Amino acid sequence: MPRFLYLLRHADSVEKQVGEHDRDRELTQVGVREALLIGSYMHKEQITFDAIHSSTALRAQSTAEIVSDAMKIEDSAIIVEDTLYDASTRTFFEFITLLDDDHQNVLCVGHNPVISYLAESLTKAEIDVMPPGGLAVIKFNVDHWKDVIPGTGELQNYVVPKMLMNA
Repeated sequence: MPRFLYLLRHADSVEKQVGEHDRDRELTQVGVREALLIGSYMHKEQITFDAIHSSTALRAQSTAEIVSDAMKIEDSAIIVEDTLYDASTRTFFEFITLLDDDHQNVLCVGHNPVISYLAESLTKAEIDVMPPGGLAVIKFNVDHWKDVIPGTGELQNYVVPKMLMNA
């Protein structure tokens, strides 16, 4: 039974201000639009999620909320994960291998450079630097998330907000 992992980089956010904690950075107006475009795209494509996991950073949570609203999914479906905020590629990968096997379609909202590295590691595709609001859709032909290993994923789709602006 195939499993699908959707890796979404948070949308465009404001620069960190002096004295401000990095976790508290908000989305810019461009970021709000990027998240709305990605969410609307996934709704149009009739994508559904068994789980949505977001970093604890405000910009990631806001991205997840805007995407879920555009997809007509309750915000309560978002699971905020401290592990995803400052995760290394290894930590994020381990998080994936521990996902609930009842979940076939999972969205994770995180940060660069880890989200880009992880997408490349899992698929061996050349993604380079995923822009804000970038989405990588990865298919795994495994029965259990614990069976996911680097290089076994197939990049099904790669969408960035810029592609959707005139669509």
